Amino acid sequence: MNKIDYLRLSVTDRCNLNCFYCRPKEKLIQLPPQEILSFEEIVKFLNLATHWGIKQVRVTGGEPLLRRNIVNLVKMLSSVGGIEEVTMTTNGLGLANFALPLKEAGLSRINVSLDSLDRRKFLEITGCDNLREVLRGIAEAKRCGLDPIKVNMVLLRGVNEDEIFHFVSFALENCLLLRFIEHMPINGKGERWYISSTEIRERIQKKWGPLEPVDSSPGTGPARYFRIKRNELILGFISPLSHPFCDSCSRLRLTADGKLRSCLLSGFEVDLKGALREGAPEEEIKELYEKVIQNKPKHHHFNFSCSGKFMFEIGG
Repeated sequence: MNKIDYLRLSVTDRCNLNCFYCRPKEKLIQLPPQEILSFEEIVKFLNLATHWGIKQVRVTGGEPLLRRNIVNLVKMLSSVGGIEEVTMTTNGLGLANFALPLKEAGLSRINVSLDSLDRRKFLEITGCDNLREVLRGIAEAKRCGLDPIKVNMVLLRGVNEDEIFHFVSFALENCLLLRFIEHMPINGKGERWYISSTEIRERIQKKWGPLEPVDSSPGTGPARYFRIKRNELILGFISPLSHPFCDSCSRLRLTADGKLRSCLLSGFEVDLKGALREGAPEEEIKELYEKVIQNKPKHHHFNFSCSGKFMFEIGG
């Protein structure tokens, strides 16, 4: 098993977008505030987890910028001894105002989830007409030095696949690291939208010429990187279905309500919140931590009906 050194930390289940594949309208009920881990509880766990190998933290949601005093949390996380890097994944709304404070608080890098560069299609996917604000946020993050900025595009057949070339040009013009992500039809929802990374690479090669694998990947995540030889642009492909990366996964996930999970696609989780709030000794918390690692699957068994939760609930 790979060494576990990376924690995806969901700080809220709230989001200001309603992307149809992630946060369906029937799931808009939010967790009560008292069910969410406090900053102190998060840091208490992280201070222990660094002794067990955790070195990197990625802050996610929901939408993490909606968590009150998120800048203070980033500062607290980056001050924990043993944490080498704090990063964040955001939808970009509000990023124009948060980029500089986050950078000053210790945030190293940022990923922006963006599935369309077309205003009407952005509205169709997200339910919100604020593409311009997201683009402004990306520009401000770049100005503040939160590089390399990764733009994550979830591929949706029949919805945004016609924008692939537009995204490549956008990344080239703005010096961004573009990553295409295969849609995962959680709970059997949306099989019709799935499109493989292989198909996308073939389309890109037909227009832009050969892609060559990049040996030294920018980051430690699951993406496989390729370079367009014609213009040197590096593209990432995250392919949980067509090219599973379980054997190299070094991550755990902590949900906003304190459930520790070993895998996005696994139903196994332990309740850390209860242990933290009851003042459980370090040995007990470590036992829960190790139980999650012991139950980390060697392979996921994705069959379009897994996990029992939606993406926004587990920081996908």
